[in-house]
Amino acid sequence: MDIKAIAVDIDGTLTDRNRVLSTRGMEALRRVQDRGTIVCLVSGNVLPIAYALSTYIGLDGPVVAENGGIVCHGTEVIELFDMELPRKALHRLQEEMEVKELFTNRWRRTEVAVDNSADLERMRELLEGWELTIERTGFAIHIMNVGHGKGAGVGRMAAILGLGAGEMAAFGDSDNDTSMFRRCAASVAVANASPAAKAAASYVSRKEHAEGVIEGLEELGLL
Repeated sequence: MDIKAIAVDIDGTLTDRNRVLSTRGMEALRRVQDRGTIVCLVSGNVLPIAYALSTYIGLDGPVVAENGGIVCHGTEVIELFDMELPRKALHRLQEEMEVKELFTNRWRRTEVAVDNSADLERMRELLEGWELTIERTGFAIHIMNVGHGKGAGVGRMAAILGLGAGEMAAFGDSDNDTSMFRRCAASVAVANASPAAKAAASYVSRKEHAEGVIEGLEELGLL
């Protein structure tokens, strides 16, 4: 397997349960990049945060944000979806139930995120028949257009880089990482990952969070 690029989730994968970033994980990604593999951060968070983190770590690869809704490569920012329908859905939910909109929505361009404390099943009931996907991660609930997902963002990222699925690997911990797992030849779920992420991955690490990423990189021969 000739892996030329890796797609790495941030929250819960590079960070611990307290959202503290691992210095060992960052150093490992820099070493992988120095050896010639393209390293791309893929996050459910907003582009300003994901882009700043990528820059801080010292990575050169594209950045995928908003669960695949936005791809940033160099100075080009590509929005794969719009938030008109998700925004209307949020207003509908707020008429019927308590839903706390996330502060970071002011920077979102393709989806809407609400606090993880909201009743997910009630949300789905109220929005039944809408052309939307409602997905819970470890840190928020995301309201997205159908087809919106990390897999879509990683697919566009691969096209930009001129790579096929057989040349990419993905690392993650949540249900929303499974679509990018399916886009890649190899996929690593860290030990703290959700059952769905573990089931979709080609390799499940014994270690949690960034230590699991390092273990996966070693397993793939990238470190």
